[in-house]
Amino acid sequence: MAAPPIFNPIIPCVHPIPGGVFPGRMIRIQGNTPPGAQRFAFNLQCGPNTDPRDDIALHLNFRFVEQCVVRNHLTAMDWGLEDTEGGMPLRPGDQFEALILCEQLSMKVALNGMHFCEFLHRIPFHRISHLTVDGDVSVQFIGFEGSAPAQPAYMGEPAQYTYGAPPPAYGAPGYGAPQGFY
Repeated sequence: MAAPPIFNPIIPCVHPIPGGVFPGRMIRIQGNTPPGAQRFAFNLQCGPNTDPRDDIALHLNFRFVEQCVVRNHLTAMDWGLEDTEGGMPLRPGDQFEALILCEQLSMKVALNGMHFCEFLHRIPFHRISHLTVDGDVSVQFIGFEGSAPAQPAYMGEPAQYTYGAPPPAYGAPGYGAPQGFY
């Protein structure tokens, strides 16, 4: 059974991720930024707390002024090393679609149908329980796609997915997008 999507959440927001995060799980976020946007962030967090903050397995911070998307993690209120390669593929005032796909070793991120980056797991993905969104952004849709594996995957053994193989082109335009968004 698919998890129901979230429509038009009030920002900042904290939402549980139904069924958790596992290889093959994809989170789809559709939204837009105001013309004067400075920055906004998506966090895949290990709990609902924002003050003090729970550990963050993936921090995606879109910084328009610095023209970069910072990727990082937070453990025990201590930030890791930032990754900023790839520039800024979004512009203030534009609509966007972000896809975050969990794989066994990393998270893959696509923006507007194009692969943007890969972030190696620094915190085990099974600890992720919540999605937070904050900053200069409006979100119209958050979807959780993919079914949990029938049984845990062990090292050296490929994961088996109840819905088939993970989507090969997770960033392909039109993959499950709600009608009328673009």
